[in-house]
Amino acid sequence: MQTPYKNIQTIFALAAVGLATAFSAVGAAESELNSPGEALVLKLDRQQWQALAAVCATPAFYNGNGAVPLIFNDGSAKREVAIPHTDAAVKDFGANAAEATAAIAKKYWKKAETVFVVADYEQSLWIVPSAALLSAPILVNPDAATLQALGAKEAVVVGDAKPAGVKVVALAGKEAVWKYQLELMKSHGKKCNYVAMTNPHDTADQLNPNVQWPYLSLAAAPLAAYRQAIVQTGDYTGDRKSLHDLGVSLGGAADKEKYEAVNASSNKKVKDASFAVEKFVVDSGNPLRFLGMVGGSVELPFYICDLHTKYTYWNVSIDYVPAETPYATLRNDVDYSRFVKPDFAVGRIIADDIQDATLLLARTFFRKEYLPGGKYASLAPAGWEKKSVVFDGHRLNQPDEGGPNASPNEPFHPAGEVQDVFGKSGLKSEYVFPRDETKKDSSGILAPELFGMTSSYGFVQYVGHGDPPYLRIEAGRTGKDIKNYLATGPEFRKHLNFLAPTVAYVIGCNVGLMNAPFKSNEEFLPTSAIHAGAVAFMAPNKCQAICFWRFAPKGPGASQCIYFWENALQKKMPIGEALTDAKWRGYQEWKDKQFADDRGKDSDNAIEIDPPSMILYGDPALQLID
Repeated sequence: MQTPYKNIQTIFALAAVGLATAFSAVGAAESELNSPGEALVLKLDRQQWQALAAVCATPAFYNGNGAVPLIFNDGSAKREVAIPHTDAAVKDFGANAAEATAAIAKKYWKKAETVFVVADYEQSLWIVPSAALLSAPILVNPDAATLQALGAKEAVVVGDAKPAGVKVVALAGKEAVWKYQLELMKSHGKKCNYVAMTNPHDTADQLNPNVQWPYLSLAAAPLAAYRQAIVQTGDYTGDRKSLHDLGVSLGGAADKEKYEAVNASSNKKVKDASFAVEKFVVDSGNPLRFLGMVGGSVELPFYICDLHTKYTYWNVSIDYVPAETPYATLRNDVDYSRFVKPDFAVGRIIADDIQDATLLLARTFFRKEYLPGGKYASLAPAGWEKKSVVFDGHRLNQPDEGGPNASPNEPFHPAGEVQDVFGKSGLKSEYVFPRDETKKDSSGILAPELFGMTSSYGFVQYVGHGDPPYLRIEAGRTGKDIKNYLATGPEFRKHLNFLAPTVAYVIGCNVGLMNAPFKSNEEFLPTSAIHAGAVAFMAPNKCQAICFWRFAPKGPGASQCIYFWENALQKKMPIGEALTDAKWRGYQEWKDKQFADDRGKDSDNAIEIDPPSMILYGDPALQLID
């Protein structure tokens, strides 16, 4: 891959045992599992040693022999787990990490000639994909009796531990673990195409007061194990107030100072770390395709793009845009004030709590089991996999909302075009809009009820407005009788209940926002949708050009919406790659418009907001159609 990045040297530290010798040994190693018969909800208290033990349980459920859902619950969960499961608690396995991991290994392994040994939580996240590939346990400071009971012959150790009675392969640090994992995959005829990035400090026993979504880094364990992802970690926690202020900023001197501070800290720190691991994987000859960002928007901050777009038509300026795409590009010669085509697909795993996050992953990994004949088919509405809906909440009022071409008497662009894509993809497609509450003779279903009815579909397109903190759905005409339904986070939670692994795409300003000074985390719409059961939720976290510029309602945001569904349903692309390609195609389609002779009507970068502001909340490797 060609990259303008300057060369970065990475130092790898391995113990005296050479990799060739090490992999010759592990290739012959044997593991015999007591495979769990059904999903497990593993409960833990918010103590980091319990998070460490939970990670160490992961290879028993996601491994080279198969996969069984593993869901973590740190006591903050507010939703029942519908998947048939058993329950267990970390503290029932032992009073500390060493005791608990030994007991977990005893429960799930009859034999393990190779074991992995770690000293702390962060190390366990690095090594979990290797343990999963070898179907091997992860232990903390194991004693001789534990190793003997497992029949262990070799211990792959991260750090300085020297377990007695076994051959030791020592990995001195994170980069050594990365190299070990890539060599291990190569020895199994595999290539690495996935990087997971997270902040393990969100489980610290003394949390940074800026932390807003604790314990989500735990979701990196099942993600890395299942996707065989290289894991990048670090303390990326940003300043909560500055990040949230910039998330809703429309400019100003005070916000400029905050941006400059964030750009020098969070932007640089996370970008440098994402680049380092991506370049490592690519330079090792692996076809990297996916980047999974696991964690909250403060613990693992978005890259704040300084755009400063101006829409003269509405006298609106958009300045600072939180984005993921800069982390998925192998570039350091740009400031991202113009959209740069990502080299990889990127998605974020974020949720109210770790149970919602790991349940999202389980429903993603086992999506096929919700299809007819699958083990979870009875949990989903009949026919969900063939049902799609376009919910048009942008039709009943403000006919000039997007400019002179918008009309209240027909589907708001691109609602009709998306419905057409659904139909051509073999789906049963419906187009719905709410009852006009300002007309006595109006028929139909009221907006809140109709909104809730979208829960039964497998593929959902919402078209509406948005402002922090709601999706605004038109429910009446213009003038003094104007009526809107404000679908806030609590309204999402009240009306939506996606029993199937539903994918939703939203055209609605600010709906994807995860940086705002809300009073409660339950006000954020993306996590509300995930809590309601969506496995992927795509929405913009800023106002888009398709609402404000002179070509509205057409523009790159509308085009990329249509192209996403074409890519995901007709071209059968994973959703992250479907969205990345759609963004670039939409951007290329419209980029020259901003340089027209009359561009004074808008700033010359008016379209720049649409691609980076559209965020995928979910696993970018999810494939909707085989």
